[in-house]
Amino acid sequence: MSVVDAAERSRAIDPGHSFCVSAPAGSGKTELLIQRYLRLLSRVERPEQVLAITFTRKAAAEMRERVVAALLAAQQEQPCATAHQQVTRQLAQEALAADARGGWQLVRDISRLNIKTIDSFCGGLTRQMPVLSEFGGQASLLDDASELYARAVAELFRRVDDGDGAAADMKALMLHFDNNWERLQSLLVAMLARRDQWRQYVGVHRAPEESEAYLVATVQDLVRGELETLRERLGPYREELLDLMQYAAANLGRAAPLEFPGGEAGDIVAWRGLRNMLLTNTGTWRKRLDKSMGFPAGNGLPAERKAQLNGILAELAQLDGLEQMLADISILPEIDTGSESWRLLIHLSRLLPQLAAELLLVFQREGAVDHSQVALSALQALGDDEAPTELALRLDYQIEHILVDEFQDTAINQYDLVYALTRGWGQHNATNPLAPRTVMIVGDGMQSIYGFRGANVGLFLKARLEG
Repeated sequence: MSVVDAAERSRAIDPGHSFCVSAPAGSGKTELLIQRYLRLLSRVERPEQVLAITFTRKAAAEMRERVVAALLAAQQEQPCATAHQQVTRQLAQEALAADARGGWQLVRDISRLNIKTIDSFCGGLTRQMPVLSEFGGQASLLDDASELYARAVAELFRRVDDGDGAAADMKALMLHFDNNWERLQSLLVAMLARRDQWRQYVGVHRAPEESEAYLVATVQDLVRGELETLRERLGPYREELLDLMQYAAANLGRAAPLEFPGGEAGDIVAWRGLRNMLLTNTGTWRKRLDKSMGFPAGNGLPAERKAQLNGILAELAQLDGLEQMLADISILPEIDTGSESWRLLIHLSRLLPQLAAELLLVFQREGAVDHSQVALSALQALGDDEAPTELALRLDYQIEHILVDEFQDTAINQYDLVYALTRGWGQHNATNPLAPRTVMIVGDGMQSIYGFRGANVGLFLKARLEG
């Protein structure tokens, strides 16, 4: 949903539904969040049941101030200059009515406004269950924990020297890096900084064969998901594109494909052939076709085929995100479990859990953590789907609505946290249609600024497409 007019803004503050709002800079998304927050306040028994999450203290403070300002303006009956302000005024009046019924005193006690940064919310969870979350008390939060990552790697090297069971894996990696331990250290430090992206794919309790099978299945699922999405997006063009691929193959003296590329991992080679027909080596739409691609010069059929492909290229260029999806085919992995690179991946999969454990010990000694650990510890404090903790069950009662600003800056741990907080909400809504629990996420894929913290703009797109 794009916020482009009053009708869509009105829909986005409907308390009976969840929304994903794509809102570029300057579109008034903060005001929209405030309006929905006020609307939800009027429907809950306690203000804490509405949770708003932002990514910076400045954004959280601004949102809190604007909510209080709206309540004060309604309380003092200040004049409204625009129709948009009138909407906010009406919602603030409804929230004040709920405030009066519940005796909340929100204007005087702003601590009851449940507006937090993602880090402060996660930190609050870990302090409530320090044993499960693996660290208790107050820990310093580091934007850059590179020094601590390096210490953890050094500890792992030392333990291997002492005859640790990881010696064989470390030896294989050292040989690959020509015994240059500094290069290997740099790799492992970089992997620690991104451990939220691999933690669910490797496990210390897996046997080597199970770990390898799991990794193969994971890679296949990744590739299958990407290719099936591409097949769907190219649906109306498949027949014409197959015809053009066969024409080009005949001109190049190659075996022509019998059908359009499929959605399995084994179809990557065929997809790369299609990618090369549509895109340049740098990943941009082709502007020029020549005989090296199977489209020779000439009148008649050659000219018709060129015109046909150029017409398709012009239409495909209008499809948002398709160019990048096709370009990414070149980096999708091909699985060869006998290759050296695959064996190195297996060695890494066995070392990484131990490396993560070393990092946790370093964090505990130093009394400091990174953003990834805060979110991961909060997840552990909530438990899993099959065995939620008492804290998770308590939060399920305490939180009924969630709003997340700047969702494009979400990392995978934080994405999983929102999922964990809302598990079971679908079942609740099915049995309580008059009192649904809702989520609204707001973001702009063009504005992601937290890549250094593991932010993954693809998660915003995933949430928008899949819910």
